[in-house]
Amino acid sequence: MVDRISKDEVLHIAKLIKVDVSGQEEAFSEILTDTLDYVVTLNELDTHNIDETYQVTGRKNVFQKENVSATLSAEEALSNASKRVGDLFGAEAVFDR
Repeated sequence: MVDRISKDEVLHIAKLIKVDVSGQEEAFSEILTDTLDYVVTLNELDTHNIDETYQVTGRKNVFQKENVSATLSAEEALSNASKRVGDLFGAEAVFDR
């Protein structure tokens, strides 16, 4: 079993990972302690005869073959555009400046 993570350690970890834990130090102390206990338990397991698992879905290749085909010209694509900016579709601004 891992020693309980102290409030100071929780605050130090929170500072390192830039997370605000104010008012929740005790809860995080318990969560971190439980997590480290679990890691210790996993480290104690005998895995000598266990094959490494790096892929569990059985899929070999999920890529599709790229099919290049003719596309619309810029003029055809923009023919029904309500607003154009050169050879681009125009849109109203969504951010305030």
